Amino acid sequence: VRFIGSPTKIHAGQTVEWSNLDPDLPHTITFGTEPAGDPAPPSSNVTVQADGARHAVINFPTESVHSGFIAPAPAERIGAPQTPLGVTRFRVRFPRAGTFPYICALHDNLGMKGVVIVDP
Repeated sequence: VRFIGSPTKIHAGQTVEWSNLDPDLPHTITFGTEPAGDPAPPSSNVTVQADGARHAVINFPTESVHSGFIAPAPAERIGAPQTPLGVTRFRVRFPRAGTFPYICALHDNLGMKGVVIVDP
């Protein structure tokens, strides 16, 4: 289990988007503190953009943001009902430079970890 393309290198002000390519399992994108209890709902600092994708802004590596469950895209799910498109994608904008480690709160013990390196 892994995040494809990690580490990701971008410049300050850019946005990274994650989508779930796993045909069966949900995943999370979690920066900072893992959610206590149920990891399904996103953290309170996550919004929904006009196209339905979840979105957050992280200014510092010490901030916590949790995507909630990111489901497989509807066309990728095997034998399951359609999923609303918005819960298949998570975007994070990084206004400032830094190194931002993240995990899947469900699978970090299997090595599902990544990092976003933001250059000025």
